[in-house]
Amino acid sequence: MLAVAVAGAIALGGAYAAHGAATADACGVPSTGTVWIDYGEGTVKPDTRAVLARPGVVIAASGTALPAAYRRRGAASAYFVSSLSKLAGQPSAPADPASIAQAADALYAKAVASTACATPWVALNELAGSGLATPWSTTNAQYRANVLALMQGLAAHGAHPVLWIPGNPNVAGDAATWWQQVAQAGGIAYESYYDARRISALGSLLGNRRVRLGMRLVLGSFVAAGVPPSRLGLVLGFLSGQIPGAGGRQGLQPRDAWLRVVKWETLAAERVALDMQLGSIWSWGWGTFGASSADPDKPAAACVYLWARNQSLCNGPAAGGPSFNASLTEGQIVLPPGVLCNLVGSRRIKAADVASLAAFTGSRSTALDTLFARLVFRNLLPIGNAQVLAAEQQAIDREFGGDRNAYVAALAQAHATVAIARGLILDELRRRAIPTVLAAQGKSEPPYQWEQAWLLHETTAMICARDELPGTAIPGNDANRNVSVVPLLQRLPFLFDDTTPPAPPVVVATVVGKTVQLQWSWPLEPDAAGFAVYRSPTPGGPYTKLDGSPLVPPQFVDTSAPLGVPSYYVVTVLDTSGNESAQSTEVSATPTG
Repeated sequence: MLAVAVAGAIALGGAYAAHGAATADACGVPSTGTVWIDYGEGTVKPDTRAVLARPGVVIAASGTALPAAYRRRGAASAYFVSSLSKLAGQPSAPADPASIAQAADALYAKAVASTACATPWVALNELAGSGLATPWSTTNAQYRANVLALMQGLAAHGAHPVLWIPGNPNVAGDAATWWQQVAQAGGIAYESYYDARRISALGSLLGNRRVRLGMRLVLGSFVAAGVPPSRLGLVLGFLSGQIPGAGGRQGLQPRDAWLRVVKWETLAAERVALDMQLGSIWSWGWGTFGASSADPDKPAAACVYLWARNQSLCNGPAAGGPSFNASLTEGQIVLPPGVLCNLVGSRRIKAADVASLAAFTGSRSTALDTLFARLVFRNLLPIGNAQVLAAEQQAIDREFGGDRNAYVAALAQAHATVAIARGLILDELRRRAIPTVLAAQGKSEPPYQWEQAWLLHETTAMICARDELPGTAIPGNDANRNVSVVPLLQRLPFLFDDTTPPAPPVVVATVVGKTVQLQWSWPLEPDAAGFAVYRSPTPGGPYTKLDGSPLVPPQFVDTSAPLGVPSYYVVTVLDTSGNESAQSTEVSATPTG
């Protein structure tokens, strides 16, 4: 923990050099960088304690005898509060606010006695009702005030309280102010627990990516709500029981697969912490809570966990055994300097190219999606430079009377360059070549469907710095992402002078519970770029657009349709030049719940 080994830095893509020895505070806890603190209460069996209790590790426990034993082995101490509810109450039954100051004083005294330190780190396990929407009930508002006052009381004594957060925390609206106040008093650690069976089944690239994205999503919401990253942290769950939804091992076999996931989660947390400059990372689950969580592999898992974050802390490969995959690079973000993304097969997107195109598109995500699609179809749809130059000259002759200077001036006015324009010409020529390619292969699928299938497939092989991936996540799908075909030609309409709209789709509406599910046909035009969905409370409109950007697959689930009354829908098709089809034939549906 006190240093990140050079091998670890390489495993994390070389983005960070190895850290020197961190400065420790009076408790022996690092005072700079991300602090790693591990669960070590009495439920941890002696064989696992023997792994954790060593120099360079900070162990959170209560009482005095056990922490002292850890310190004799060279570990530093933090304090663990197993039941925050005993101090602050519950959202439906908060403690008497007059008791909080005394509770903070008593808790601080216990923490000092336990850690033998005047400035102890204190884990508060855990906030109840983290996802409750605002405005809060009177009782929940008092409960939150109690938690905040407890943390403020601890901080006033010089302690470092860290509030553990489970579930899907609500950080929106008025709740953001409360989180900001908590962050002023101490830290916030999100319990990032994953079902190892699911992560293992995804494989190294997607499994690691899934864990990192989940961490980034929740922590990013806190940052957006005004919480400094240095006040944020993660709790990793290495439980062995099989309680549904609790995460951890969940019966994953064989042993090697479990140890591999332990390694992945540790490396994922380290990467996210380095990228975001988080304040702390905690571990949980080393204890045995009854026969259901007994696990003879806990000592090996603890060693692999320590080794994955710092190879000097434990011999993970030895603990894992000869069949353990000891690679510190599999599934990790390993990129050459200047490269933003890498697609399997040494196909790369340079950070400078994304920045350059984003200056034209006004959006990094749009630029990345465009360059990703260009990379995917580079070999599938080969178009020569001579074809691009010929199409460019046709545009100059047609729109500018052969005056290249006027053409370049028009590009500049649109914040584009000749290189950007040629890239868009290349993209369009490739799309127009799809029908020929499909015909040669004896395929009859619509070009846009074929294009989307390839984009969807290739998203599973993408590694990007800070997980800045192309496309958008598909709900319930950990592997694929939807990637839009961006209609950038509408910004430079003179390149192809395409004013012909696509044909409208055929739409079907189905009621599923409280939702309306719309499906429609794939367009036949090779330059299709997505769909727009419109809804009206009355037949024939007026219609309101439901989606904020072109939809990728030919389907849409309306979760906001009013219950008990019909809603009326039309769908249109958009193309790469910004043309929009006529509206589809109107369909209606009445969700009843």
